[in-house]
Formats: sequence, structure tokens, C-alpha cells
Amino acid sequence: MVTITVGAPTHAVSDRLYGVFFEDINHGADGGLNANMVNNYSFDGVYLSHASLRLKGAERWMTKADPLRFWRFRRLDAVSCGTWIRGDHGQRVDTDCPAPPINDNSRYARVTVEPGTVGAIDNLGYNGGGEYANACAMAVRAGHAYDFAACVRPVRGAVSLRVVVLDDNDEPLTDDVRFDVDRFAGEPLRDGWVFVRYALAGLRDGYGKLHIDVQLADRPGATRATHATEPSAVPEPSAATFDIDAVSLMDADYWGKDDPKWRFGKLRRDLVETIAALRPAFVRFPGGCIVEGVTPGNEYRWKDTVGASTARRQQYNMWAFKTPDGSSYSQSYQIGFYEYFCLCEDLHAKPLPTLFAGITCQSPYRDPKHVDTNGDWFRNVVVQDYLDLIDFANGDPDTSAWAAVRRDMGHPEPFGLDMIGIGNENFGADYVAKFDAIARAIHEKDPGMLCVMSAGLFPFRLPMKRTWDHAHAVAAGGVPGVAREIDANDADLLPATRILVDEHAYHSPDWFIAQANRFDDYRRDGTGVYFGEYSANGYFAAQPQDHDHASSWRSALAEAAFLTGCERNSDIVKMTSYAPLLSHVTGHGWEQNLIEFNPAQVGPSVNYEAERLFSANVGALAYECRIDGETPDGLFVCATGDEGALRFVKLVNTGGERVGVTLNVSYGPRGLLRRSGAAGSPHTLRVETLTGDPDARNELGYTGGLRDCLTHTVRESVLPPDGPGSIALALPPCSVTLVRLA
Repeated sequence: MVTITVGAPTHAVSDRLYGVFFEDINHGADGGLNANMVNNYSFDGVYLSHASLRLKGAERWMTKADPLRFWRFRRLDAVSCGTWIRGDHGQRVDTDCPAPPINDNSRYARVTVEPGTVGAIDNLGYNGGGEYANACAMAVRAGHAYDFAACVRPVRGAVSLRVVVLDDNDEPLTDDVRFDVDRFAGEPLRDGWVFVRYALAGLRDGYGKLHIDVQLADRPGATRATHATEPSAVPEPSAATFDIDAVSLMDADYWGKDDPKWRFGKLRRDLVETIAALRPAFVRFPGGCIVEGVTPGNEYRWKDTVGASTARRQQYNMWAFKTPDGSSYSQSYQIGFYEYFCLCEDLHAKPLPTLFAGITCQSPYRDPKHVDTNGDWFRNVVVQDYLDLIDFANGDPDTSAWAAVRRDMGHPEPFGLDMIGIGNENFGADYVAKFDAIARAIHEKDPGMLCVMSAGLFPFRLPMKRTWDHAHAVAAGGVPGVAREIDANDADLLPATRILVDEHAYHSPDWFIAQANRFDDYRRDGTGVYFGEYSANGYFAAQPQDHDHASSWRSALAEAAFLTGCERNSDIVKMTSYAPLLSHVTGHGWEQNLIEFNPAQVGPSVNYEAERLFSANVGALAYECRIDGETPDGLFVCATGDEGALRFVKLVNTGGERVGVTLNVSYGPRGLLRRSGAAGSPHTLRVETLTGDPDARNELGYTGGLRDCLTHTVRESVLPPDGPGSIALALPPCSVTLVRLA
């Protein structure tokens, strides 16, 4: 029997200890959080050239512009039109365009149908590719409403469209809508474009494809319309032509429905609600390796992701190289920085944007490129992007052009940005120099902005030493202009923290268990730790990175043991976030993920379930935990609480044997509980336990719901006002237990 006594408070817990890290990996954005189910919705698809994966040097990462990819045209002639297109190295290549696009950055499809022919346009949605490349991926539920929208333009003749969602057997999953492509079809836009929007009703559950029948309109006296002139009568043409762009289809019950700020990108409600259940204190975005990209020009530029959806300049997703076909992964930026800030606001989470620092991805086999720190491009583009983002997030729309963009998108109020990440997994002397240059510029603009410095991708002391030595020097005031100015009244921004260091770790479960005491001896000098990416997936231990070895209960137990150390040291560990957050079940680029999903269902992993017990149950103060008796291997404990009587005790048993525990419950200012009321009021006890086979994992297929492998038990009781003195607990083998006293 082990006795655990929770003693006096030791320090304040960071109010940003648990957050989430959202990167567009595993189709986490397009095909996931993005509510629009249409793949390559704007005919702007930009992809990684699959052939370039076999090459080296400058030809290693090349761009493939394929504007019509994922669209199927039958009995129709379709061509891509626009004013420019991406070249092999991502450069802008001007192209002839027969009529103006909706925006200079947007291409469109010009479609022609012959008389007496019924053509068809199909889009399967996001199926993840590989063996599912021909599978329908648009989830429809009976009784749900679905919003269809598009921009169309009549060009020649009269065209009629019929829109419906069909299953694999071409049977309808929704009702249909029919309309003629003319200037009366919807809201007129400039240059002859017309915005159309219709509601479809779900008839039955299933996966389908967006299907559009195209034929000549059955009406006499066809008219000719162009973008520049009023329609004029012409003879019946031998064929009819129209333009189409910005096609969307989504469940009408998306996140933020009826909130006017959500006027551009829309989010899938069930995924947002699953993230919200973690109660994240912050959200990091956009990455991850996407921040740096893999070659100059592939880095994430936040300015490409704001404004009207059709104005956003798409980019191939570097994680395409890990997809089944090695290329079919574009970033549409329907979820951009504006949507990110809005999501943070809705989750009551602080934003932690992380931007390009002038060095492309330094992971092995990536051939990193370094921008000249003394060059104009570094000063005028790299550094300026940070300063302009601060304006976009916090600036006054009356004096800042970028703040005016935010206002015009639907959010005149500032977003309250107070921290920013400088680079991702960057390291080395050149990175330190770039960090200082960027941080100085940031602090000249906003002295109180908290800057996050990368420690690289290896979680070991030696490769992190340069970063940590520099961070300590910054905190000590030895690097002028780089440290955040401390405002004694700013209690919300990690008080006394002058700089944060971002550590990452992808290692084995045994490694994470051994690291439960990692932060015990970290220096408390104004530096703080952000453990920004972690999972016990065995990557650095050369363990198999496949489905059968990913997201097991063994890995979740190890992560939970590690988190007890983070809570115990939450005076130095200011923030933590698991990675990756989201994954389409058939679009894995990274096998171990916190939340998986298919087109219709969400499947939290066992790692999510363990994380939720920690992140959703944490107090403002950390408490001393004393273990008396012979401590069995694999037992880990931490405790937090509030000024009142609420307390959270977390116990992790990574061993294979049951452990008996006596948890001392005493009253008084230094005890686990406090008396309330003159006669004393009873306290409630809630014991929640997760346990399972170490090798088991939650399973979610392409269809169907989650198969949960854990045993989840909850025991609730009322403690007498005078207290029982102690609580007897039995910790099952391989378990995580939350004791909540209120």
C-alpha cells in the first residue's frame, strides 16, 4: 500500500499549460476542419510534383499546377482559365485569359456543352487517395440541410444546371436543384460573374459525390452574355459555354453558423467541438514544418491566406510527399489566419502564430536554404511579415492597412495577440542571429510581445544547448532589445517570463516515462518552456511508424506520466501541445495523431482521452505530493487546485500490476480540503479511471463510428463534513485516474 499526501501549494500553474497545435497535415484542414467538402473548390489546385521526389538538389521539390485536378468532366469540354499560373518552382507565370477571373489570384473552369448532350461534372471530395482514390467522400445525413454555392458566368448560349449529391451507384442522397446560368441566377458580381446559392436536403445517410448535370437550356431565343456588355440577341449557337468557380458544398450546420464574422472559411462543427472539449488555453498555427516549407517559395505566407477566399494564393502542401500518391495535397487556404484567430476567440484560447524565420525546413533530407540576414528580402519580407501580422491581429483599422483588412473581413475589434513564434524547429548560429533580428523588430513595435524561440527538433540537451544558452542570456538582459518587457500589471501573459523556448520530442513510451522528471532542474530565471510538439510514437527510437504501432494505450500512458512532470514543474513549463492534432483516417502522413476522423464521424484516440483528463481538469496552483512507502515502478502523481476547495489529483500507473493507494484527505490551510460554512459542508468526490490493454488502440474506419478500446469508469460519492481522513483507491494496471474533490 502506498500513501500519498497532498501538501501545501508550491507555485502558480501557468494558465496556458495545455493547448493544441493545429497544422494542415493528414488533411487536417482541407478534408477535415474545413467544412467545404469540395476538393479543389476553386480550380486553383497547386501540388507537389510527384516526379520531383526522385530527384535531388534544386529539382527535389517542384510545383505542379493542375487546376482541374479532382474534377471529372464527362461529355463536356473543360479548360482552365486565369491571368497567371504557378511555374515549376512556384513562380508566377502569366497566361492568356479570355475574360477576367473573380480575383487576379483565382483561376476558373470554362465549360462547353454540345446541343442534344447532357454533360456531367463530378467531384468526389476528400477521400485521402491511395486505395480510396475513387471513393465518394461527401458525407450526407438524412434530415440535414446542405449549402451549395458557386460563382458562374454565362459566356455563349443558354446553359441549364442540375445539382445533386449522388452515391457510388448514382442514386440520389439529396434532393436536387435546377437553374439556368444567366445574370438572373443569383447575386450579380463584377465582370459578369453571378453568385448562386441553393439549399439541398439530405434524403438518407451515405457518402456521395457532388454531381452537376449540364445541358442547353430549354428556352427559345438564346442570348449571348459577356462580362463587359449587356446581353444581345444572337442566333442559337451550336454549343453553349459558361464559366464556373468557387464551388462549395457543406453541412449547413457548420461551426459559427449565423455569426457574421464567419463569412469566409467555414469549420466542421463536430471537429471543433471535439477540440473544444480539451479546453485548450492556446492554439498554435500553422505549424510545424509547413511554416518553413521545403524550398524557397514554399514557406507559409500568412498574407496569402486572408481576404476573400478567391483572393488567397494557393500553395502545395509539403506533407504531400507522405500521402499515398505523393502529390495530391494542396493548401486552399479556405482556413487562413483570419479563421484561425476567429477560432481562438470562440475557444477562449490565446493565439500562438508561428512564422517563417528565413530558413527552410532543417529536418533531415530537406536541404535547408538560408535567407541572407543582412539582405533586403529578409528585412522587407521576413521581418515585415511579423510586424504586419501584429497589425492585422491588434491594430487600429483607422490607421493600419492590415487592421483594415481584418475589419473588412468582419472583425473590427482586435484579437488580442500577445505571443508569437519565430521559426519552427530551426537551430544553429544563423537561426540565433535571425531570431534576435526579428525579436528586436517585434519589441520595437510591441515591447510586451512574448517571443518563442525554437530549440530545434531533437529533444536532447546537447543539440538544444545553443538555444538555451542564448535564452538564458536574453532573460538576464545580456542581449539588448530581445527580451520581452515585463509589465507588473500584466498577469495574463505568463508573469516574469521574458522568453519561451520551444522543445519538441517524438520518442518512445519508455523515453517519455523516464522524462517525467525532465524539468526538475531547469533554471528558473525568466526563461520558460513551451513543449510545443510531442507524442510517444517511437520516432527517435527507430520504432515502426505504421498504423499497428501508432496511438496505442501504451503511448498514451507514457504521455500521461510525462504530463505529471509538466504539472509539477508548471512554474517553468508554461505551455504544452500534442502533435499532430488531426488526421483523416485514409490520409495519414503521420500515423500517431490526437484526433482521427472520417467524412462523417470523429474518432478521438486513446491519447486524446488521456490528454483530456489532464487539460480539462487543472487548477491555478500546484500542490506538493509526498509518497510514503515503497513506491512501485510506474506510479506517477501530481496535484493542482484552486483557492477554494476544488482539487485535482492525477495518478498514472504505467505498470502491469494493480496498485493500492491511500490518499490522505485533511482539512486546513495546508490540507487537501478546506472547510466551508460555519458547520462545515460536505465535499464531493469523483474518481474517473481509464484503463485498457497497452497494445490496444481506438479504431475508426473510412465508414462507421469509433470502436473504443478503453474501459472508462466513474465513481462519485459525498464526503462527510468532518472528512474521512483518507481515501482508499485501487489503481488498475495500465491506468490513468483523475480524483476530483470539490
